Amino acid sequence: MIFPFIALFWTSVHVVHAWPAKIPIQSYTMPGDREQGVIAAFNFTVERHNNNRMNPFKFAYRNRDMRTSPSDTWGVTKKICDDLEHGFMMMVAGETNRLHTAFLGIADHLEIPFVNWDLSPLLPQEVASSNMEVSVRPPTAELLADLIIYKRWNYVIYMYDGKNSAQNVQQIYTFIQEKSNLSVRAELVRIPRDASELGDFLRDFNLHRFLSNEPKRIIIDVQTSYRQQQFLAAIRTAQFNQHHYHYVVANFDFSPYDIEVFQNGNTNITGFQLLSRERGEYAALKRYVESQKFYASMDKNIDIESRLAFVHDAVLVAKAAFEQTLRKNDSLFHQNFRHGDLFNRGYPGIYCYPKQDTKYEDRPFGTFEHGRAIVKALHSIQLDEKDGTLTGNIEFDRVGLRKNFEVTVVDLVSNSKSAFNKKEIMEWKHSVGFIANRTIAQHTRKQLGDVVSKKIVKVATVLVEPFVMIKRGCETSNSSECQGNERFEGYCIDLLKLLSDRIEDFEYEIFLSAGNKYGVKQPDGSWDGLIGYLLNGGADVVVASLTINQDRERVVDFSKPFMTTGISIMIKKPDKQEFSVFSFMQPLSTEIWMYIIFAYVGVSVVIFLVSRFSPYEWRVEEMANGGFTISNDFSVYNCLWFTLAAFMQQGTDILPRSISGRIASSAWWFFTMIIVSSYTANLAAFLTLEKMQAPIESVEDLAKQTKIKYGIQGGGSTSQFFKYSSVQIYQRMWRYMESQVPTVFTSTYAEGIERVRNHKGRYAFLLEATANEYANTRKPCDTMKVGANLNSVGYGVATPFGSEYKDHINLAILALQERGELKKLENKWWYDRGQCDQGITDGSSASLNLSKVAGIFYILMGGMISSMIAALCEFLYRSRIEARKGRINNMQNLRDSLYQQLRLSFQGGAIAKEGSQAHEALKRQKASSLLPAQYSDPITSEEFMGSTKSAGFPGRYNTAV
Repeated sequence: MIFPFIALFWTSVHVVHAWPAKIPIQSYTMPGDREQGVIAAFNFTVERHNNNRMNPFKFAYRNRDMRTSPSDTWGVTKKICDDLEHGFMMMVAGETNRLHTAFLGIADHLEIPFVNWDLSPLLPQEVASSNMEVSVRPPTAELLADLIIYKRWNYVIYMYDGKNSAQNVQQIYTFIQEKSNLSVRAELVRIPRDASELGDFLRDFNLHRFLSNEPKRIIIDVQTSYRQQQFLAAIRTAQFNQHHYHYVVANFDFSPYDIEVFQNGNTNITGFQLLSRERGEYAALKRYVESQKFYASMDKNIDIESRLAFVHDAVLVAKAAFEQTLRKNDSLFHQNFRHGDLFNRGYPGIYCYPKQDTKYEDRPFGTFEHGRAIVKALHSIQLDEKDGTLTGNIEFDRVGLRKNFEVTVVDLVSNSKSAFNKKEIMEWKHSVGFIANRTIAQHTRKQLGDVVSKKIVKVATVLVEPFVMIKRGCETSNSSECQGNERFEGYCIDLLKLLSDRIEDFEYEIFLSAGNKYGVKQPDGSWDGLIGYLLNGGADVVVASLTINQDRERVVDFSKPFMTTGISIMIKKPDKQEFSVFSFMQPLSTEIWMYIIFAYVGVSVVIFLVSRFSPYEWRVEEMANGGFTISNDFSVYNCLWFTLAAFMQQGTDILPRSISGRIASSAWWFFTMIIVSSYTANLAAFLTLEKMQAPIESVEDLAKQTKIKYGIQGGGSTSQFFKYSSVQIYQRMWRYMESQVPTVFTSTYAEGIERVRNHKGRYAFLLEATANEYANTRKPCDTMKVGANLNSVGYGVATPFGSEYKDHINLAILALQERGELKKLENKWWYDRGQCDQGITDGSSASLNLSKVAGIFYILMGGMISSMIAALCEFLYRSRIEARKGRINNMQNLRDSLYQQLRLSFQGGAIAKEGSQAHEALKRQKASSLLPAQYSDPITSEEFMGSTKSAGFPGRYNTAV
């Protein structure tokens, strides 16, 4: 603890209006933690004051180290009295414990003004009316009372390490009773002095309250910023569930660093801020303090603590008090300085015990003659940021406590629906309370920081192929090639080397997690495995196949994913499929075979119809008995035979002569050419390629059957996915896996993969795709992945909250992704070193389906429709020609002619018997066809039509013999 104080001496310079004298400042310090920071803050403020030519006077100071025990009140009092004999006009100190009585006793007894840059431990009612002390550090009792009322807390735990906690709790109760009727209970718990005991202290504290689920509101009141940082670090690394805890940091040292660390965690915490860190004065003080040789060598945080700002402002308060005193009477001190000595009431110096002054044996006891005037100025000063203060507005009440000051309250509250805390920033003002409409939300990001000192980074990992493996031959060898990091190999090891190349001073040491566990949250809130190492400080970085999920993100920081994967299904490879006697039909699917049969029948019917309606498919033949017959070769039987012969690519003795028949035949021939060619090509592949038919092909197939059991690794991210999934099929699978006896859960991936291999296709294992694909390329090459991934997750590098390596690792991983280095690593460890033949098919059907040949069916249907349209056109066209030749003028005769032709088409032929008119007409037609054209006398349409009406013979076939 530091017990510095300053004596402000007036030199023997005659006081004039300009008041150009130097005021000596002598500081007193005792051995304690971080005292150099206090002295540096004094030096900065005094030098800054002296360098300003506008100031009416300057300071001259010296420091004297008082190596006195903190309990030696008499020794401290004696040293102060010794310095008083040389004379000083004000004390500036920072003491709140036992030695405070020494300073306050001298101040009250001799009326010496006393500026305490800490907080007086006395209650307001205990302060004498002639109070000579002012405290630069504001009191927190009213602020804590308003916070308790605002939160509606009825029970708080007050943790402290000082001697004035009871007084502070008493003041808090007083304000609560004045402002509300809230009934609050308080419990006082003392914090151990030794920082190494803080972790055990918190664990024991939680253990005694483990069964109680009531919220635990803890006010942390520690004496120094350094002690606060130690306690907050113990909270961050505590291995128990802190969901029901809410911490309140009672001093003003809740820095932006603390906000950044706790904002990403799952801890409820409230802190107070008084410093104006955005001001140039603060930045200048920080640079000056950190530049001091004795301070730079110490273990310091990224932010200077608030008490250095109080030291800075205490010097400003002393300066303002003297300026205001002289402003009222600039000749007040004219008679006090003679020959370099301070005279008081006509005598040199100020004596606690006048009899000790041997020079003036008759010297009477006298208080400092100007003490009350200076104290009156102290109580009336008003300073703000315009005057250079770092802690805001400075005013004092009648008892010397700060008033009208404002505090920023930062409230971080855990949100179970989010991976991050809710952050609220509220403004509080003394004697007013929380200011309405001043609550704001801020989102801050920790800036990239330089590594303070070069150190070895402890990297934790687990053995999982191919991410991290022991080199072949290093399992039992102790050679130099198998020591330290060199005994490991794998994807993550290569990734670490790439990160080391891109991050300056990133020297690492790899060690394995006990039990080879990733990290699971325990019932008491602690974590085991890799996450546990990060939380308890055993590791600085975790590089492994560690899945990023919400529970882990709540307690540690993850980098950008360096690999994306998902849950997949592993089964044993099925036996190779044996060919059956009907294997020749497999090149085409059953659907295609059915469509071919329908097409065959349909095309035959179309050819039959167009041949019946087309006049060019009819023939007139003379029978042996002298009669004539009209026939058509394309009967139903012949059409079926013609279509089948064309499909088999064989010839027939009948061919279509009409345009419509030839269109239909061409379309069928083109169809058969494509189908036969496709069948032939696919048959060759089926006869030469070994195939495997998987019993399941998707997670739906797996879930709806019970023949094949399936399981997962217990306690990992895969287990969490199924357990908390909102998808119905995954919920059903989780219930099935939980109900199986013996259990289908495994402790490791290796156990699950071995179970797949040994259960003869009766067990499927669900694991991450990266491990699945790697195992499938390892001998004995008897496993395979089926279906698509069930989800999408990423692997990330984990670091503790606030780690200086987080942002550097993020940038390095993004650069490696952009350059394709991560893809090269994946190919190296998964595929380039594969031990299995990747040419075997995955069991999916290679049969030709309808989607591949649907176009040829559309062409065939188009050809059939075109042929029927052509047949109709031929029928109408021939009928029109015959009507012209026979000079059919009325509609009745035209309808009769068309009717006779349709009847012939439906009947399939006709016979003209000898002696009938049709026979005679055909006979004359035949005879005329043997004469030259100029002698021929063809039968007219009227004669032919008239002679064949009774026989149903169409007159239009006069050219078919």
